[in-house]
Amino acid sequence: MARTPRARARLLGCGIAAAAVCCPLGFVPAPGATPTAPTREAAAAAAVVVAAVPAEAWAKGGQWGPLEGKASSLVHPIMMATLFFVTLYTGYLGWQSRQVRTLGAEVSGLRKQLPKDPEKEESSATKSLRQQISELDSERKQLIKGNFRDNHFALSSLILGGGIFFTLYGVFNTWFRAEKLFPGPHLFAGAGIVACWALSAALVPYMEKGNEGARTAHIGLNCVNLLLFAWQLPTGFEIAQKVWGLEIAWF
Repeated sequence: MARTPRARARLLGCGIAAAAVCCPLGFVPAPGATPTAPTREAAAAAAVVVAAVPAEAWAKGGQWGPLEGKASSLVHPIMMATLFFVTLYTGYLGWQSRQVRTLGAEVSGLRKQLPKDPEKEESSATKSLRQQISELDSERKQLIKGNFRDNHFALSSLILGGGIFFTLYGVFNTWFRAEKLFPGPHLFAGAGIVACWALSAALVPYMEKGNEGARTAHIGLNCVNLLLFAWQLPTGFEIAQKVWGLEIAWF
């Protein structure tokens, strides 16, 4: 397949840049040695070669180096798409953890309904109540084995740290590549998602003290977060396609 002049220039630029980096390594003098004439000549040649890299191989003339390349520009969309699916699984873990807690409260409430004085012969209602308690308790014990609470906490921490980091990475990468930001639905939805992450994490200390209002707000915020995330995916995919089609160097 024939390559366009611009594509050939980019490939040539990448090859020249690699040569410029590698060539001087063979002329590094030993510690304490005085650079020889060939060494100085090689360094000068490398400088000339680097200067020869075409500016069109970079988004903004190579000012930010690899940070403005195509590979760096695709980090944000790939990581955020991954975090979306991690968020779905984390929500499942959180729901299962909630089931463990609610089943425990339900079992405690049913046990209070048992007769305080042991009967010589239990009534059918008491037997049915004991059977219900036994089934719910067995279900709760099975859920406890899944370690849902700890796994939910671990993945939530990963989403909080990784999500904020890669969101900011995307913002800075856009600036490195285009030297401006693009206010719009994608950017504003991303800001809303980060705010939901921060607020839901701030509620955790109150949730650990048994505050049901904090737990309800935590669930609500994460539902809003998930809706914003899902709504944002199509626009993010469109932006990723545009980045993929840019005539810029990979690194």
